[in-house]
Amino acid sequence: MNKTFNKKKRDIKTINDKLGANTRACAALIVNAIEQGTSLTDALPKFTDNLDARDKAFVTEIVYGTLRHKRLLSATLDRFLEKKINEKFNVVRTLILCALYQLVYMRTPAHAVVSSTVSACGICKCKNFTSLVNAILRNFLRSGASIVHTDNLVVEHSFPQWLFDFLEKEYKKDVKDILIKSNEKAPMFLRVRENKISEDDYIKELQKHDIEATKTSIKNAILLDKAVATDTLPFFNEGFVTVQDISAQKASLLLDLKDNMKVLDCCAAPGGKSAHILDLAKNIELTSLDVSKERLKSIEDQFKRLSLNANLICQDAQDLSIFQDESFDRILVDAPCSGTGVIRRHPDIKWLRRKNDISNLVQIQEKILDAAFSKLKKNGILVYTTCSILPYENRKQIEKFLEKHKDAKGMPLSLFNTDKCYYQLITGEDNGDGFFYAKIMKI
Repeated sequence: MNKTFNKKKRDIKTINDKLGANTRACAALIVNAIEQGTSLTDALPKFTDNLDARDKAFVTEIVYGTLRHKRLLSATLDRFLEKKINEKFNVVRTLILCALYQLVYMRTPAHAVVSSTVSACGICKCKNFTSLVNAILRNFLRSGASIVHTDNLVVEHSFPQWLFDFLEKEYKKDVKDILIKSNEKAPMFLRVRENKISEDDYIKELQKHDIEATKTSIKNAILLDKAVATDTLPFFNEGFVTVQDISAQKASLLLDLKDNMKVLDCCAAPGGKSAHILDLAKNIELTSLDVSKERLKSIEDQFKRLSLNANLICQDAQDLSIFQDESFDRILVDAPCSGTGVIRRHPDIKWLRRKNDISNLVQIQEKILDAAFSKLKKNGILVYTTCSILPYENRKQIEKFLEKHKDAKGMPLSLFNTDKCYYQLITGEDNGDGFFYAKIMKI
């Protein structure tokens, strides 16, 4: 009887070890792929498609956390390495970094982390490093399993030096707070579609499902106490709500939309702002552009769920000659940017973006702005937004634009209680993402 029971226990342990090794290997391979230049958006589904929802969530937590704290984890690991690991076997390093994150930040039981990470070496095709991985993790545990903290903000908050230098120059005393907020888990905001249900009634529906939410400074924007899967949201499939950060929700409000207007959304995917535009006024004739057919499909999917319609066109917004003599009452330019305001949602940005990327992005933004403004009617309004917190893409971009276009007039942003025509939200302000807004009228 005891032999049978013990055998079953061993069998269960073997199965759990294999499952644990698989998830640890997936996490390490994703982090390694990002270090090789693949985006998190592409890498995550590639390595987790065969996992169930629970394991996928576990891998995602490890990956996001390791990317958020990668430099600090690396500095800690370096204390236990006698010599550098060959770049050819970089996955060994990412395996250990992921393990350190689990031990320190997730408080995962040490025996589970060590056993599964060591077993994951075989899955990651680095079985020869099993002894090294085992030794490093056990030495780390014996030494107290603590991170080596530092006064160096770049290492402590795991930011690339070039990006820190940009932020420090622009924000000075606020830079530390930006770094801290950028490494936090992003909150989950919803936009309630009041043509379907009132804000108050939807909050009551959430409470029926044990989901707590609060109102925000923006009408119909609600903040969940805790992020949840969209399939747990009441009436999500029926199109009563959509997931959208509060900072992004403010963009469409600046357009001052009225019924029957002709509107252009220049860089529309994944479609959240386009959907908001259609909800803000009746009979809007909306054209939504995106340079990517794949990303345009994401707008189609969202519009199908929300029962919305627009003219969707695959087109680079740097060239709007396809519209010939056509012009628009309102134009939204949510320009491609560095994404430095949404690092908490996309921690891979810290490691994928390069300093030289900024000047290239600034040129693209300038071309899109010029092209869009040429299609704006007289007395029409153009709103320029980015999810960046870098001045070159934002304030300096708009100042240069206004200087170049004498028929452009900056409009005060009453939503932000400022007489200026632009406003910069830093990461975490009003709980939202870092975001920039500018409002221009053609005179």
